Amino acid sequence: MYINLHDYTAIAIAIFMLMMGLGMAIIWAIDMAKGKFSHMGHFFRWTNEGGDLMWPHIIAEYLTAAGLIAAGMGTLAGLDWAPPLSLVMLGALCYTSLNSLSWVFPNKERLPYGIPMIVSLVGGILAIALLLQ
Repeated sequence: MYINLHDYTAIAIAIFMLMMGLGMAIIWAIDMAKGKFSHMGHFFRWTNEGGDLMWPHIIAEYLTAAGLIAAGMGTLAGLDWAPPLSLVMLGALCYTSLNSLSWVFPNKERLPYGIPMIVSLVGGILAIALLLQ
């Protein structure tokens, strides 16, 4: 399943993956740089408001971001491994987006954070559907 670089749908999906991957990485980097969790000690002690450990979630987000960036770059380069990786990483994006929405809905002041998550979820579903055509 090779995607031709001249396929505008593939280029759009690649750009979407690159934007989502970079966006995820940048958002977490900004939160950590601002010291969002620094009052809790080292990385493996960070928790959310419910007391859940954050490090597994942050690592999963960064792995998803890295995979999306790799898949996007591979797609733009026309590499054979890019389409299967794209499907896996878009699935991971949908999962992390839906999972993260569970932190948004209970607290109405977080609703603005939900907009990029909804865009990621809907965009991921559409991209998967287009890749499977």
